[in-house]
Amino acid sequence: MDDREVMRASILELRRHDWSALRCGCGQSGAHLTETFRRLLDARSTQETVGYTLENHLEVQSMLFEVAPHAVPVMLMALGEDLHDSVRGHFLGMLEYLVTGESHRSEIEAGRPDLEEQCVAAVREGIVVLYAEAVSGDAEAAFDILEFVDEDEDRLEYYRSVLAANPG
Repeated sequence: MDDREVMRASILELRRHDWSALRCGCGQSGAHLTETFRRLLDARSTQETVGYTLENHLEVQSMLFEVAPHAVPVMLMALGEDLHDSVRGHFLGMLEYLVTGESHRSEIEAGRPDLEEQCVAAVREGIVVLYAEAVSGDAEAAFDILEFVDEDEDRLEYYRSVLAANPG
């Protein structure tokens, strides 16, 4: 175990979950997602991300699987860390899919009809990360997610108007 990994919040969050006990969109357990996340988190170039994606694992065409709400805090923690731009964009895109998706039929049948609500709740727990992203990163992507999760409309509009008046 690498000491640097232990100190990364995203890796600690990744380790917190028993991914092998969770159902993945690819039809397997989520055990393989730890390697996918590690590759994405450690990538320093777009080339290093080739073959590693969360698409068709957390969701398939915005239909969510059991692993989805558990992946949210990992991605939120990672957004506060040094990420390659392509990984940051991938995580933001996935977060938007997760808060706007709905439980896959098979998940509903398995007694998990509210995965989207769990994803929204998980994003709300780390909402400040998205506001920080709006200020210093990809504001458009952050606001696309915040529109679905922030119940404080005044805060959302305040940030949106201030950032529109002071771009860059």
